[in-house]
Amino acid sequence: MHYERSHFTKEGKKELILIGLFMFALVVLIFLWISYKIIFIVNGIIIIYIFSVYLFLFLDHSQKETKLPTLKSWPEVSIIIPSFNSSQTIFKCLEACKSLNYPKNFEIIVVDDGSQDGSYEKLKEVKGIKLLKNPRNLGKAAALNHGIKNAKGEIIVCVDSDSYPEKDTLIKTIPYFYCEEKVGSVVVFIKVAEPKTLIQKMQEIEYNLSFGFFFKIIAFIDCLYVTPGPTSLYHKKVFEEIGYFAEDNITEDMEIALRIQKNGWKIKRASDAIAYTEVPADLIGLFKQRLRWFRGAIYNLLTYFDMFFNPRYKTLGLFILPLVLFSGFFTAIFFFWAILNYFDLFWKFALPTFLYSPILFFQSLALYFLDIRLVNSSFLLGFFGFLFWLFFCLKSFELANEKLKTYHIPGFVLMLFFYPVFIGFSFFVSYLMEFSGQRYRW
Repeated sequence: MHYERSHFTKEGKKELILIGLFMFALVVLIFLWISYKIIFIVNGIIIIYIFSVYLFLFLDHSQKETKLPTLKSWPEVSIIIPSFNSSQTIFKCLEACKSLNYPKNFEIIVVDDGSQDGSYEKLKEVKGIKLLKNPRNLGKAAALNHGIKNAKGEIIVCVDSDSYPEKDTLIKTIPYFYCEEKVGSVVVFIKVAEPKTLIQKMQEIEYNLSFGFFFKIIAFIDCLYVTPGPTSLYHKKVFEEIGYFAEDNITEDMEIALRIQKNGWKIKRASDAIAYTEVPADLIGLFKQRLRWFRGAIYNLLTYFDMFFNPRYKTLGLFILPLVLFSGFFTAIFFFWAILNYFDLFWKFALPTFLYSPILFFQSLALYFLDIRLVNSSFLLGFFGFLFWLFFCLKSFELANEKLKTYHIPGFVLMLFFYPVFIGFSFFVSYLMEFSGQRYRW
């Protein structure tokens, strides 16, 4: 689906923000060109500092859990599943949702968003669901809104058609809405469903790290900035007070989370509630997905730029949101600089040396990586950063109640050596497309 490009809500500040980011990027690139070692060392120190903060927060809150009330009366629940050409997964999703344990009956609403794969006709034959249909393909957010407006439940559960919540998801999540006032959403631990390809196994590591270690930390400090699309729960009062999902937004799960936080509602994390989701099996599919994610993140963060460094939003505004935006920004800049630097190195040294003597070229390459004298502060900072990352990964598997096995090793290797380059390239392309006004594609 194609989206017309939406506009920043702060029109008066848009050009100023974009010019500021461009000038900042230019200054960083100039300093990289003059003395890249200083920039890399400073960047490494900042990364170590951020990782240290994460580690401190994790250790400080590792034994603290939210005290949940015992519910005497369970609320009405409506499960909303948007479906577009999802014949391969929607019926497995429905099976998982119908199997959910809950003290009361709950309704399942499937909103077909103009499917053309025959899934709508097959869904007509499924019992125990309410089937709605959009007149044409309007997008996931529009389908969710259609379902929410027709829902009877006090709690709305949004489930992607390629995701499968575990049986105890409702029992483990709904009490969080009543642990304190103004809890507007509850998120769960998202895991990769049956990873088969190497790309999927890499994403298994990524999802465990993201939804395990990092979500645990930012949830403790009330800084969750996304309610993941695969499975998230909302109090219906939130939609009635702040509005429904933004239908012109390609990452509506992030936009609604920022709007929830901005309007004084809270987002909680149910650490032991799990939902599995299908992920791209190849590199092209993963790249398309990340372009959508990153472009949506850039747009949403700039739209809510007034939350940045704003004491009103506490740690979320002062630390987490700037970190999310500028980490991607720096990743894109460093990738761009690395490509220029490698091209320059190849053109001036590697190619002439290889043409002159291939044997000398490979000998020089081997000596470069084996020379102990090349161990410097940049290397040490990178090594300490790796140790932090390894600890976070191990803790994430522990939080996921999984054990590291031999088959995880290829995914770890890919995550360590390939993923940073891939993310840098994806961010770089995302910034180019976003700032050049390219149309959004689903």
